[in-house]
Formats: sequence, structure tokens, C-alpha cells
Amino acid sequence: MRKVYVALVLAAIAAGSIPASALASNAVTVIPFEKHAVGPGHYVGTAGDDGTIEMFVYDSSVTGDVQHFTATVLLSVPEGSLTAILDGRFNFNTGRVVLSGSVVEGWLKGARVHEESQLVGLDPLTFVGTVQLMPGSAG
Repeated sequence: MRKVYVALVLAAIAAGSIPASALASNAVTVIPFEKHAVGPGHYVGTAGDDGTIEMFVYDSSVTGDVQHFTATVLLSVPEGSLTAILDGRFNFNTGRVVLSGSVVEGWLKGARVHEESQLVGLDPLTFVGTVQLMPGSAG
């Protein structure tokens, strides 16, 4: 199995941390991130408070102005570490990225994952956004 690592760069949120209420068993956990390209299809960065994210993109194809791809994401935050497999789309016109999938290993295994980000820099390619973990939707 080809692993894709996504590193998240620390992104500021209003309180600067993940609210404790977001960690309830069925609550959605939202983790801000910033990541940048370190090689073809390989992104690293920071996430949440003192966390990391790493992502590898593969099975990529382009239809019109949209790149379709699969990604493996490794996310590590103080609450836990996980591996997720996500299907994604990158719109070349808007710079918007949307990915959806599920946690396949580790913390919150089986939870749904939704990532949204925006291209904010070109050298290196840099994206800022959020990862949403929805454990109540697992199973």
C-alpha cells in the first residue's frame, strides 16, 4: 500500500487551539493547517496546536480545469495520530481544493474526513485550510 504523508503547517484559529468541546465522541473536530510542496505530489506542514500533516498525491488525472486525485494523509496532533485515504479535486482556476474520505488507521479509525484548502503561494505551492474529522459518521 502506497502511503501518502501530508504535513500541516500551524494555522491560526480564533482561540489558537482546538476547543475541548470539539473532541466529544460524536462532535466534528476541525483542525486548521498550512502545507507546502516539498516534491512532486508530496506536501508537508503543520496542523492545529503543535501538530503535523504530510500528504502524498497519486492516481492523478485532469479533466478540463480540474485535477482529480487520491491522497494518503498522515495527521498527528496532541489528541492522536491517524492515516486517511481521501479522493480530491483541485480547481486550477480558483485554487480551491476539496478532499473527502475516511480514517483507515489510528485515532478515530472509520471516521469521515473532509479537507478544504486554498492555494495561497506558488513557490513553493502552499495551501491553507482545515481538516474536519467526523467520528459520529463512522461505521
